[in-house]
Amino acid sequence: MLDGHAQKHVILIVEENRILRAEAVVACKGSGYATVEASGGADALEILEKRDDISLVFTSVNMKGAIDGVQLAVRVHAKWPKLAIVMTSGIVNLRQSLLPHRFRFVRKPYATKPLMTCFKVLIESEHREEVSSPQWSS
Repeated sequence: MLDGHAQKHVILIVEENRILRAEAVVACKGSGYATVEASGGADALEILEKRDDISLVFTSVNMKGAIDGVQLAVRVHAKWPKLAIVMTSGIVNLRQSLLPHRFRFVRKPYATKPLMTCFKVLIESEHREEVSSPQWSS
């Protein structure tokens, strides 16, 4: 179990696979995080527009619809640059050195404990002094 600081943090889980989404919710709640769920990128953006308590977005890369996980991450980073983002995929790989600060890629299948540690590190980095990081290139 993570420390009591996790209680105030909300994780937005964006995954079109209902079973994988439910597993992520269980893992987050077991680590003391509150969760909000979205089945796609468009739903996730609607949630982010309405809420200001999201600490981290956890999204699958491959999703159907107009906004996949990569497009979602780009839009989230552009509009909410301090929001932590963790992307996951069993198909593609992203090089960590090319990603912005407070952004991580985790390959599927992932182990729950290291994933929760990743979330904790990113959320705690919100409270540390910002350091220079690579920027998205268009």
